[in-house]
Amino acid sequence: MNFFKGLTWDHPRGYKPLQAWAQLDDLVNVQWDIQKLEGFESHPIDELAEKYDLLIVDNPGIGEAVEKNCLLPLESFLSLEQLDFLKKNSIGNSYESYRYGGQHWAIPIDAASQVCALAGDIAKTPPITWDDVILLSKKSNQRIVLSLGGPHALLTFYSICLSFGDLLFKDNRLIIKQEIAIHALSIMQNIYQQQDKSLIDLNPIGLLDAMAKGKIDICPAIFGYINYADPSHSLPITFCDIPHAGQSILRGSILGGTGLALSSRCTPTPELIQHIMGYVSESVQKNLVVDNEGQPANIAAWRDEYTNKQTGNFLSSTFNTVSSAYVRPKYQGYIHRQDAGSKVIREGLKLGSHPEVIFAKIEQVFSL
Repeated sequence: MNFFKGLTWDHPRGYKPLQAWAQLDDLVNVQWDIQKLEGFESHPIDELAEKYDLLIVDNPGIGEAVEKNCLLPLESFLSLEQLDFLKKNSIGNSYESYRYGGQHWAIPIDAASQVCALAGDIAKTPPITWDDVILLSKKSNQRIVLSLGGPHALLTFYSICLSFGDLLFKDNRLIIKQEIAIHALSIMQNIYQQQDKSLIDLNPIGLLDAMAKGKIDICPAIFGYINYADPSHSLPITFCDIPHAGQSILRGSILGGTGLALSSRCTPTPELIQHIMGYVSESVQKNLVVDNEGQPANIAAWRDEYTNKQTGNFLSSTFNTVSSAYVRPKYQGYIHRQDAGSKVIREGLKLGSHPEVIFAKIEQVFSL
C-alpha cells in the first residue's frame, strides 16, 4: 500500500474530516499531521513541501508556492472530466481561487468567506446594512466587535469597500478610490470606538470562542466557522449574510477556505487521486465532512437539507455571501503586504488617526 504524508491545520474543521476519510480508505495510506494555523505563515512553503506530499493551503499563498516550484498543477494529474467536476461543483470562486499562471494548484475542499456572526437575541433581527451595524454599535446593550487580528483588519476594510461597489485591484495594483476608502475606514472607526479594545488582536477563532461564551453579541464581518453553529452547543452562534451598503447584490465579502495541494515531491498514484476526488464528492462532503465538523466546498452540500439541519442552517444562511465572495491577489509578496496593511489599520484605529492618513499608509504599503 502506498504511503503519503499530509499537513493540515489544528482546528477540528481542518483535520477531523480528513483523518476520518483517511481511516476509511483501504487502498491508500494517508497520514495527516497537524500544525498550528500560524505555523503555515511562519514556515516557508518550500520547507513544508520538502517534507509532505499533501498540503492544505489557502488561495493567497498560491503565488509564492508556485514561484518556488513547490506544487504540482492539477492539470498534471487530473483528467479533464475531473477538472470539470471541480469547476462545476465547487461553490462560488473556490475553484478559480487556486488558479495562477494559467493552471490550478489546489483542489477546493473547504469554502469560507467573511459573514455576519450573531449571538443571543440579536440573531432574531440581524443587521442588513452597514448603517444598521453602526446604529447597533451605539446601543449600550449590544457588545459589538470587528475582526482585526492578523490580516483581518485589512480584509474587513476590503469588504466594506467592495460593498460600496468599488474595485480593489487591477493587475495586482491597488486601485481603491480615496473617498470610498475614507468612508470604509470611518465605519470601522465608529464601530471600534464602541468595542472592547482588548479584542483587537484576536483571530476569528478567538472571537468566535468569546462569542460562544456569551462575551460578544455581534461581529459583522468574520470568517464563518461551521462548528460554532452546531445547534447542540449551549450557546450556538447564528451566521448570516454579511451586511451590504444598500445593494444586496454587493455583499463585499472576501473568499477564504482551503485547498488540497500536492507537493512537487509527490508522485500521485491512481489510488491517491481516487482518494482525493472521493473526498470532494457530493456524498462525502454532505455526510462525512459535515459529521466530522468540516466545512464543505461542494455546492450541493451547501444546499442540502441534512447538512443545514445539522449546522443550524449555517450553509444556507451564508450561501449568497460565500457564492459571491471576492478573490484576493496571489502574486509573490502579496501576503507580506496584506499583513503590513492590516497592521497599519490596527495602529490607526488605536491612535484615532484620520482615515485619510490611514489610507495613505495603506497605499504606501502596496506601492513598495
